[in-house]
Amino acid sequence: MNNTNRSVRVSLCSLFLAAGSAFAQTVQPSGASAPPPAPDAAPGAPAKAPDFPSLEKITEGMTKVVSVADGSNPLYDLYRDEKTSKLLAVLPANYEQQLLMIACTVTAGDPQAGVMGPTHYVKWERFDKQLALVAPDFSVRTNGDKQAKDSIEQLYTGRVLTAVPIVGMAPQNRPVIDLGTMATKDVSKFFGGSAFGGYGPNLPTVNPALAKVTKAKAFPKNIVIEFQAPKPDGQLVRFAYSFGELSGTPGFKPRKADSKFGYFYTWHQDFGKTANREVTDRYINHWSLEKADPNLKLSPPKQPIVWYIENTTPVRFRRYVREGILLWNQAFADIGIDNAVVVYQQDAATGANMEKDPEDSRYNFFCWSASDQTYAIGPSRTNPMTGEILDADVVWHQGLTRSVRSMIENFSPALTEHAFGPETLAWLEEHPTWDPRLRMVNAEQREAILKERALKAMSPTPAPLTRSEAWAQSNMSGGMCQVGSLLSLDLSLADAAFAADSVKPNSADLLDDLPEEFVGQMIRYIAAHEVGHCLGLQHNMIASSICSLKDINSAGFSGPTIGSVMDYAAANINFKLGDVQGPYATPTVGPYDKWVIAYGYGPEDKMAELAKRAGEPELVFQSQAAISFDADPRNNTWDLGSDNLQFAESRLALVQDVRSKLLDKVVKDGESWAFARRRYAALLGTHLQMLSITSRWVGGSYLNNDAKGDPGNRSPIEDIPPEKQRRALKLIIDNAFEDNAYGLTPDLVRHFNKEYFYDPNAVGEIVQDANFTIHDTIGGAQSFALTMLMNSTRLRRLYDNEFRASPSDNPLTMVEVVRTITDNVWREYGTSGTTVSSLRRNLQREHLERLVTLALLEDTGSASLRAISTLARAELKRVDALAESGMKSANDPYTKAHLDDARTRIARTLDAAYIVTR
Repeated sequence: MNNTNRSVRVSLCSLFLAAGSAFAQTVQPSGASAPPPAPDAAPGAPAKAPDFPSLEKITEGMTKVVSVADGSNPLYDLYRDEKTSKLLAVLPANYEQQLLMIACTVTAGDPQAGVMGPTHYVKWERFDKQLALVAPDFSVRTNGDKQAKDSIEQLYTGRVLTAVPIVGMAPQNRPVIDLGTMATKDVSKFFGGSAFGGYGPNLPTVNPALAKVTKAKAFPKNIVIEFQAPKPDGQLVRFAYSFGELSGTPGFKPRKADSKFGYFYTWHQDFGKTANREVTDRYINHWSLEKADPNLKLSPPKQPIVWYIENTTPVRFRRYVREGILLWNQAFADIGIDNAVVVYQQDAATGANMEKDPEDSRYNFFCWSASDQTYAIGPSRTNPMTGEILDADVVWHQGLTRSVRSMIENFSPALTEHAFGPETLAWLEEHPTWDPRLRMVNAEQREAILKERALKAMSPTPAPLTRSEAWAQSNMSGGMCQVGSLLSLDLSLADAAFAADSVKPNSADLLDDLPEEFVGQMIRYIAAHEVGHCLGLQHNMIASSICSLKDINSAGFSGPTIGSVMDYAAANINFKLGDVQGPYATPTVGPYDKWVIAYGYGPEDKMAELAKRAGEPELVFQSQAAISFDADPRNNTWDLGSDNLQFAESRLALVQDVRSKLLDKVVKDGESWAFARRRYAALLGTHLQMLSITSRWVGGSYLNNDAKGDPGNRSPIEDIPPEKQRRALKLIIDNAFEDNAYGLTPDLVRHFNKEYFYDPNAVGEIVQDANFTIHDTIGGAQSFALTMLMNSTRLRRLYDNEFRASPSDNPLTMVEVVRTITDNVWREYGTSGTTVSSLRRNLQREHLERLVTLALLEDTGSASLRAISTLARAELKRVDALAESGMKSANDPYTKAHLDDARTRIARTLDAAYIVTR
């Protein structure tokens, strides 16, 4: 951690100027509320009692906390009673002039302990015999004239976070407060959330009567205190506060944000600007990092970015974590800073760095948690006035590397939320029969989800997507990066593929039962990804598209496999993709990483020149928010290569190959046959993930960040070649609608056993049917595929894309997509002696339900929906004709009943549609 970041450098006047006077107050001198000297009293009159007891009196029997050996004064003097756990703090004489950063962290007693909690930026303000922590409003400020500043100060006042009584007065009018009582009684105010983020577990309340101090440290720049107390359910939890003075590094210059570069950013509104100017100022979040000698081509930094690997990190993984963190030095070396990032190991055996705490905001820690959580996260804390990063921590949950989930219902929420944007997710909540999150879970889980949605519907209206609050959390520094949500599918597939001998590693060395080269490379890549967030970088999910899979898996390839480690890139598992097994994960940072680091940390006079390079193919970037709308199919998660349709084809072929070997090779002698069932479910998760990646091509568009006048003169929106969209459509139809797509055989299903353990990790299997639910499971997968192709957003985009296209381009139209689906789903009818499989009948019913829903759309005023509804009604008439023909040739009772019901539903739907839309 750059200790100068914490130094007391900023006077009250300069703080007010930087904050635009948004929090300006009339500051009384410390102790101003004390009574003025009394006039000469009459002889013999009793002396006036002091307003507050003395420090000596209230600290009697307590021990002063001393944490440094050099005798330097701490930020606050702390006094601790070991017996009662009372903790008093003596504030400095200039306490009202200090702007503070309070970093909150739940440190124990929760599976997500250690993840960065809320951050509060506050200052003390005295109200008679109380002190209040007031949070200034940093969102509005101005550099305009005095009148504008006065108006801002009057309109945008601070917010009181909490208040505490002054319990005593130390010499030099230094107030004494009961810090322990405030920290335990007001825990909900500190841990209940913050405008500046908070990603760890919530802590609504604890029992302060049973709280005890577990840590108290007082340093010149900050204090660290930690408490243990029970939650309402009795669970003991530990929680920590780091109080430090918020002072920026001298000479630090904010840098303007540019949408071509993926940085998290700090913003404020300046209403003092003239009417024709943008009122929002945006500054990228980045560290203060400079050359020690500007004249050197390659210079060490004045102050490096220092990381500590927590001692809880398993020894076998430490090498790869260190390598991942240090990968960023490649990017910094390109701008002339040598060893910008430094890594130290905390080690309990030697005592090295054990005096440092992850919750201390002076230090950056890479923490390892032996929990069942399946993600890693890398948030940071910044100066809200400048965007300077002050503190960062990565937490890696070990569940990420050992996760092989067993049930498809575990995957369906993540798969659905990766596959669809907000518009489609809202549609799915209105049409639950379309929703994979409901279709691919058991009845108990389905009921629970529906109840949760009903409660949500009755709750206060959430912030709409047009409100910044709806996006702020996902765009705060690394806050919503949970890299493991679908990584477990990659790990599970690799494990099964190695076990089945479908792919072979280059080395026999194992680490946690997987090839060490595979596990080590994945850990190194994810460590670099999370530290990238801590450097200020957003995700860049399109970066995995810069290299062909053939090149990556060719002899001698050693370069980056992706444009940026800030992508969620799938592991490179070579199944019929190239001559050799290339790197499983990128061995270096990518060209985008070097380019974006140059913008944020290189010379300022090069920024404009760097921005003009945005159109270069290797520097491709799309904002973290853009992936939520799934418009550009290259902007995807857990894919790899310049042609992710080829990637999907390879993965689907690998899934089929492993399925064929489940019984012979994947399940080992002595293992339960339940393992085959679990493996099949995980493979089905990968199967659906590939369909999701593929679906974005249908009706998609290429999006570019180019500005007017940039080299290449590209349009912001470019059409995808129709033949590529048709290839994607066929890939989904072939791998979702055909019976053989799912690899089920009677012999395989006979071996889908289950185990009857009732511990939390196994109880989900108990409630499954002993017989594998073939039709419900495959029906859910078919439903997922149809939803991806026929949801209103996809069809609207196809319809809108037709406007941009020329007929000579032979564009893929909404009509073609809808009819192609119908032609495949109902293809059996019209031939003599028709027999339709049970899986195909399920598919036809799912398709019919979607046409019925679309045909009955009410006239909402949307021209696109009207066109979709009209087309659906026409398609129902086509299906009715096919069903009528099929009934004449059907030779089994299931098919006859199925077609008779289909015709009845179509007739009623068309009648109802006439009533609804006339």
